[in-house]
Amino acid sequence: MLLDEQRRKVIEIALTAQREKLIALTFGNFSSRDKETGYICITPSGMDYKTLVPEDIVVVDVNCNVIDGKRKPSIETPLHCATYRKRSDVSGVAHTHSVFATAWASCGCSIPVVVAELAALIGGPVECAPYAPMGTVELAEVVTDHLKDRHAVLMANHGALAVGPDIDTAYCNAVVVEEGAKIAFYSKMIGNAQVIPGDECVCLRRAVLEKYGQKPCGC
Repeated sequence: MLLDEQRRKVIEIALTAQREKLIALTFGNFSSRDKETGYICITPSGMDYKTLVPEDIVVVDVNCNVIDGKRKPSIETPLHCATYRKRSDVSGVAHTHSVFATAWASCGCSIPVVVAELAALIGGPVECAPYAPMGTVELAEVVTDHLKDRHAVLMANHGALAVGPDIDTAYCNAVVVEEGAKIAFYSKMIGNAQVIPGDECVCLRRAVLEKYGQKPCGC
């Protein structure tokens, strides 16, 4: 089967997101781009994630053409493909409907950076793209335009989009966005939330890229 390993990974991430309540029912969608072929493995439309088998994951090219699979791909396939076309550094996309991030998006508000992790992993505030109907090319364009070079963006009245160099990182970024949204909400309720300045956000992001995690053996 074409891209068996990648298809299994997409199912794994979808189930993890559901278990951690970043999505409910069949909401949200997940994809992974194979770096050799450029093909994209994406969740099918409207299927219970708990029933998925690798054959249910649809393989498409960057222009949304189905390459392999008998299922209908996610309604947000145009959004995923537009992200991959515009961001050569991205090989994983997670579109979630997590509660706090979606609450900010439903107010048309960006998530302010009140925790260092949001700056370090996302790159700064999580901007909110204007509303556009779900599943449309219009939505794909407006969301990817507002994503810019960051690793997450809100979708007005809809949810959040997180990206990464692989699907595991995209999922982790989705978690960070939800935690940042939650903390920002509570800090505003307490009052006098302290926003991290833009230049410090840049420094925090650079520090993570250069210093965080384990280096490969021999480095």
